[in-house]
Amino acid sequence: MIKETARGMAVHMLTRVEVEGAYANLLLQKNIPRLTDSRDRQFVTLLVNGTLKNRLTLDYALRRHLSKPMSSLPHEVRAILRIGAFQVLYVDKVPPAAAINESVELAKEFPKFTGLVNVVLRKVMEKGWDIPWPDSKREPVRYLSVRYSHPEWMIQRWLKRWGIEETEALCKANNEPAQTWIRTNTLKISREGLSKRLSEEGIAVELGERVPESLKIQDFGALGQLGSFQEGLFTVQDESSQLVAHVLDPKPGQFVLDACSAPGGKSTHLAQLMQNEGEILAFDIHDHKLELIEQLAQKLGITIIHPQLGDARDLPGIRLGSQDRVLVDVPCSGLGVLRRRADLRWQKEEQGLMELPSLQFAILERAASCVKEGGILVYSTCTTEPEENFELVKKFRSAHPEFEPVDLVDTLPYTLKDSRDIKQAGKGMLQILPHRHGMDGFFLAKFRRSAQRV
Repeated sequence: MIKETARGMAVHMLTRVEVEGAYANLLLQKNIPRLTDSRDRQFVTLLVNGTLKNRLTLDYALRRHLSKPMSSLPHEVRAILRIGAFQVLYVDKVPPAAAINESVELAKEFPKFTGLVNVVLRKVMEKGWDIPWPDSKREPVRYLSVRYSHPEWMIQRWLKRWGIEETEALCKANNEPAQTWIRTNTLKISREGLSKRLSEEGIAVELGERVPESLKIQDFGALGQLGSFQEGLFTVQDESSQLVAHVLDPKPGQFVLDACSAPGGKSTHLAQLMQNEGEILAFDIHDHKLELIEQLAQKLGITIIHPQLGDARDLPGIRLGSQDRVLVDVPCSGLGVLRRRADLRWQKEEQGLMELPSLQFAILERAASCVKEGGILVYSTCTTEPEENFELVKKFRSAHPEFEPVDLVDTLPYTLKDSRDIKQAGKGMLQILPHRHGMDGFFLAKFRRSAQRV
């Protein structure tokens, strides 16, 4: 049994991801609180996420020094080699010799492979990045895939849309460590008050510039242990996701529908903007996810959210034209959050992406039928793909001309500067991209239902 050191824990989690298909983010949430030192918690998170993101590149580098395929090695040995190579190639703060020695210690649980781990990682250290890569001009797809550890089908899609320079920039952004953004619970505390409280708890804090509730913090690996978190003074949410509630712009006392609400981040933000006055119907198809919404609302002191069990394509019990505001944050491919979900790129297939728009359109149509005349509808995803975003909105507008686009320029809580963004926003849509905007990839579209069907 591998010892539960920081590196040992990382090997255990990486093995579970590969063998069981476990989700890395859930494993981290469950396991790292057992580590008492915040530096160990940060290090485990770095090892797990960094190794997963760069797995294809790491395997490419390792294979050059292996006489047998990676697939022939025990899963734990593969994980040991990968975290060792990750430290040698990517982590400047860890001396390469120390990374190798610690990897060999882990490998002693597998005596047949101790020598192999030692020799291969020393060769990785000697060669560094001085290895032959695919030719970027003759094989741009393979080059970007291997160099930045993304599936080839993703690279092909992005190259057609953006070309090699922007695709490379997006891949680089996806491989960066995800920053930790939190949303102030303004029902209990001001952003400035929360900033002061977090500083007193030893957390480095920066005020966000795009959203009035946002703070960027240096995550020390176990936010749940903070008194401020336990008291419901904030919740974790990226800035791009925080934009959604501001774009929907609900008012106190209104009737609001969140068609796909779990785990409740956007629903609770809507409640904050409504000053906890009115009614929010929060739907999800899974009963256990409704419990997450209830738990979050209770922690934040919110009473106006009413979780509802039901398929968003049906929204049982919701009358036509009954809602002042409707949010449709549909299930999507999630390709905008690859830097936040380290294992996601390996879980997705292009065919699955092709099947999503029909589901998304069905949800959007049913939710749209619930909007009052003069009411507002917002459609959002956390993906970069046009089939789920621009093309779907175009199809919806063609089928439902009574929904008129709303200019986002004055609706967003920050000022757009890029001319491409301003042009999009003027048409009621905005595509946020990690490499352009420094936020998770996100898409927003806003409509107002006219008094009569056109």
